[in-house]
Amino acid sequence: MIETISDIRVLEGDYDDQTLFNIQCQLRIRNPQQDELMLISGGPINVRSKTSMIPMLGDTRVVFRQPKNESQATHQDPLEGIIDLSKNPPLTLEIQQRISGQWSIKNIESHHSLEQALSSMKKLETPAPCEPKTGLSSGGFVGILGYDLGQWTTGPRLSNPPPSGEILGVMWKTTGWIIHHRETNSISLVGITNISSTDIRRWACIDHSSVELTESAPPVSIETRTEHEIKTEEIIQAIKHGHVYQVNYGRRWEAPFENDPWSVFSRLNKANPAPYSSWMRSPSLKWSVVSASPEQLLKVRDGKISTSPIKGTSPRGEDSAEDAAKLESLIRSKKDLAEHMMLVDLERHDLSSVCEPGSVFWSNFRVESHPNVHHLVSTVEGLVAKESELSDAISSMFPGGSITGCPKTMSMSIIDHLEGSPRGAWTGSIGHINSTTGIADLNILIRTLDVRNKHSKNIGSVMAGGGIVHDSIPAVEVEEAEWKADAITRATWGAPAYKDDLSPPTAEMGGLTLPMPSSNDMIANFAPLPKTPKIVLVDNLDSFTFNIRDAMAALGSQVEVVEGRPASSAEDPQTWLKRILSEHAPDGIVIGPGPSRPEASERTMLIASNALTDNLNIGNRRVPVLGICLGHQALCLADGSRLEPSSEGPVHGSPSRIENSGTGLFENSDKTCTMMRYNSLTVVSDGRSMRPNAWESGTNLVMGVEHPSLPIHGVQFHPESAGSWGGSKIFYKFLETCTRPQC
Repeated sequence: MIETISDIRVLEGDYDDQTLFNIQCQLRIRNPQQDELMLISGGPINVRSKTSMIPMLGDTRVVFRQPKNESQATHQDPLEGIIDLSKNPPLTLEIQQRISGQWSIKNIESHHSLEQALSSMKKLETPAPCEPKTGLSSGGFVGILGYDLGQWTTGPRLSNPPPSGEILGVMWKTTGWIIHHRETNSISLVGITNISSTDIRRWACIDHSSVELTESAPPVSIETRTEHEIKTEEIIQAIKHGHVYQVNYGRRWEAPFENDPWSVFSRLNKANPAPYSSWMRSPSLKWSVVSASPEQLLKVRDGKISTSPIKGTSPRGEDSAEDAAKLESLIRSKKDLAEHMMLVDLERHDLSSVCEPGSVFWSNFRVESHPNVHHLVSTVEGLVAKESELSDAISSMFPGGSITGCPKTMSMSIIDHLEGSPRGAWTGSIGHINSTTGIADLNILIRTLDVRNKHSKNIGSVMAGGGIVHDSIPAVEVEEAEWKADAITRATWGAPAYKDDLSPPTAEMGGLTLPMPSSNDMIANFAPLPKTPKIVLVDNLDSFTFNIRDAMAALGSQVEVVEGRPASSAEDPQTWLKRILSEHAPDGIVIGPGPSRPEASERTMLIASNALTDNLNIGNRRVPVLGICLGHQALCLADGSRLEPSSEGPVHGSPSRIENSGTGLFENSDKTCTMMRYNSLTVVSDGRSMRPNAWESGTNLVMGVEHPSLPIHGVQFHPESAGSWGGSKIFYKFLETCTRPQC
């Protein structure tokens, strides 16, 4: 009897986590040269690890390639704040089709951004019924986006781009899904018409769990511990001089690889189960990727978008007592908490750029305990704006902030400068995208093996690193990178990442919810403004700009973001400012934060100097100005103050107690409030007219200034941060000022 196969079938049973591995092995036996991809959830079952899946890859795929470099990047020294913001050559997209088992190029496209490239794939999708639990359907895409595609998101022009023609990513059109529901131990078959339920049940029971590895040469680190420490110290110095807040530097291990990468994936899945593990193999592209990632880049479904960033890590303990002590130490670590809060603010910014204003919020601050490490993890989520496409959302988040640093543009320049070569798969993403249904789920490729064929040999590459901040200890950062890499190098080559045995102990997985800071910034506490002020917000390449926009929009203003440091412009700053005032007729201007010194932005310094000389007007109306962090520094510099590295050292992602005089923007604030800071430089002398009205408790560092007669204000701290208490009062007072006649 011929079985009638529907679009969606459910197979009840007792299917465990080995099931999809067994099925994938049988699929490989049927077609050894077939491209393969798996998305596997392991460890404890929770909201992030309920399903594993095998996408059935169809006869259409999109290959992302590095374009020809017609012109090289200009001189860069990002450690001194000098970066190349000129446009990258267009990204090359190959639309490939498989005919009689062979892939051929059907069409070639060029796109100026990753958003455009992903958007162009929508025309290749086909609608199909959705599986109710996951929302998955055939007709969308699944695949890998390598880190180096960040050149076409927030990334700058690289000094060390991939070679021309290098494969940067590949996405396959799906024809179906095999989904394992871990909570019910059942299987759903979606859109699969060429495999019977009987075959799936039979394959699921054929055990392929035993995988042997042949002995191979151990991996070699491409740099010594000393070189790693020197680069870490260079980053610390760049932070102290204000050019960047945090950089996620990575170190590479490489060696020839004789085994099937599948054997590594099988071993890793048992030794290091993770919620976002993934497997990818393309024999025709000679590329395989193995990942035991615990981190999600983003998930989009039903108009909601979320991300679960990781920042803050500790190895597990030798026994339960030591493990508990290490967990407590991580929770109390000021350094790790500062790194994490910085990342939360960065991800809020990335989401806010594509979400409805005021809808983005931070939740579920927690510890996730994996076999070898404890991690600090948060959830940041929001509602996708009606005008935002799925391609916008992915591009805004990619690559993840936890593996670049902050601000993204500057940290990615430093990564390129110090790492000296493309990252490849590591810190990119694997997952699925369906623009037709508005669904996407992508991981971040950490704990990853990247295998490519070079000169007729398979070369395996593993990278690992960590976030470098101003108080990092280079030797500790080196060890952290080594024990992060260790689980992957052992699973791949059977050898440690370093000759010393630094591999952390293994313990049971688990989790712990942590308390979150409350806030007194409820919007309901503020009276409606008498009118809707129009605000121009100057973006100085910062990764918190859209948090400022959201905070002010939530209070009833209309905010337009403009570039303070453009890649290139035919307009001189004076012409630009005249156009901005004419086109937007703003009721107020906010000079936003950013890396390096204010002089790096001619536009910012022009606004500051014009405001202070009473030349920032629309007709007879003065335009109020608020400077935040770098904007505050610009106002003080233009007023004749000096700006130097803080005598108390940098503060990034940590709260400070701020005392104020109760004047200017602090009129309605508590006399002492807690505000998050991201600055290495501080104002160290009085200017001609701006007068201090806020100071850090205990140090008397200037944290706020006001003009005695003009509507000009500056704050060194970040009122918009998730860690600031009372920041909305500062913004509300400025917006209130903007609604008054300023003559």
